Amino acid sequence: MDVNRRTFLKTTLGSFLATGLPGVSLTEALSKSKKPVKEFRFHASKARVNLGVGPDFTAWTYNGQIPGPEIRVREGEIIRVVLKNYLPEGTTIHWHGIPLPNAMDGVPGVTQNPVMPGESFIYEFEARPAGSYIYHSHVHYQLDQGLYGALIIEPSNPRESYDREYTLALEDWVMRDEGGVANTRRRPPMGMMGGMMRRRSGFGQGRGPLLEPFYDGYAVNGKVYPAVSPLEVSKGDRVKLRLLNPSSATIYDLRLAGHALTITHVDGNAIVPMDTDVLRIGMGERYDVEFVANKPGNWLLTAREGGFGEGMLRIPVQYNGVRRKEVVPPTFHRGLRFATYWDLQAFYPSEGSVSRTADRFYPQTLGGGMHSPFWTINGRVYPNAERLAVRKGERVRIGYWNHSMMPHPMHLHGHFFKVVLPSLPDNRWIQKDTLIVNPMQRVEIEFLADNPGNWFHHCHNLYHMEAGMANVVVYQL
Repeated sequence: MDVNRRTFLKTTLGSFLATGLPGVSLTEALSKSKKPVKEFRFHASKARVNLGVGPDFTAWTYNGQIPGPEIRVREGEIIRVVLKNYLPEGTTIHWHGIPLPNAMDGVPGVTQNPVMPGESFIYEFEARPAGSYIYHSHVHYQLDQGLYGALIIEPSNPRESYDREYTLALEDWVMRDEGGVANTRRRPPMGMMGGMMRRRSGFGQGRGPLLEPFYDGYAVNGKVYPAVSPLEVSKGDRVKLRLLNPSSATIYDLRLAGHALTITHVDGNAIVPMDTDVLRIGMGERYDVEFVANKPGNWLLTAREGGFGEGMLRIPVQYNGVRRKEVVPPTFHRGLRFATYWDLQAFYPSEGSVSRTADRFYPQTLGGGMHSPFWTINGRVYPNAERLAVRKGERVRIGYWNHSMMPHPMHLHGHFFKVVLPSLPDNRWIQKDTLIVNPMQRVEIEFLADNPGNWFHHCHNLYHMEAGMANVVVYQL
């Protein structure tokens, strides 16, 4: 059974708050809960890696591998991660999508100080709710240098049945030493004024944000096709794919040749299963999908070249016992089913509805990119950005207007939100934590302010975030 946020927060913080003991830390409270503890030891360090294609290069890694080790636990267990930093600068780990206690969220300058070279830090929190999540560094450009991995929380009472399961992390890579911050070709600002604004801002002289790089490799679980491990299936199998996008700057349009994909979860939240031919997944989003292996052969799951997904990301699907060696790619053409947020429907509509009148409303105009290397919310650049003040128990509405020519996957830490479209009934308002706002699009989200703390809110294009597209939700007493 899926657990809503209200239940999650009660179970996560309940034993801690119920103690009423001054000076009792969250870690101490969790340790006294007598729930099973799964401990993982991570060291963040540089390592030589290879994506199966191209040269060896130096990446920033967890435990010397890319992606980092998969964390897989059962709902209700305690996750304890002991991080030791061997990097030349401070680092953190953010647990993307999980509405956990604020002190464990891993955002430097907002929820914790960076873990400095040679230091250690213990992250500890209850694994709730079940779903597919990502962990990654939230310091500067470290995500684009290799610091990310998969976090899977299996449900305590599974309702799904499938024969095979695969977790697929979709990655964009600059295959140079130090990854995305390498001295490689980068996209210039759009517009004729780009060069002048770069000089005025100091960009290129160490004082401005980096521009998005041209990626040389699109990988799956750390390998570029044809080095990608095939998804082995047998005829008749029901196959579950956990699709994660920890990429720094790439949105993918995915299609599996010869098969339809059935979407079952968005950002860890169950929906009424829906078939689609093409699935769009933005940076920070996660989709659980299934397909029935009913067409023996060798097929490719591929990201469309062009559009928002630029690389030919390819994943082979291989039926056992098939002797043909040729691999069939999908085709992209008019008339294919393309599921949008508005087509999806919550599986548990009774677990909360969107209010007709929110307690607070914050309009957020997303801009930048045309004549400047900076990206803004309401014309301001983080950290000199507005603070979105809320009080516990309020329903808060955020209205996005993307006034730029780029899509922005907007992510709110510490909460799930409802995607709002007034013309839809309550049960069509799906719950997410990351939402692609397309160019010139207006869309609203709403969340219940039920997790006190200061929470980061930003574009999950790493280069837009680092160039200013962020602010903070602040709980008032």
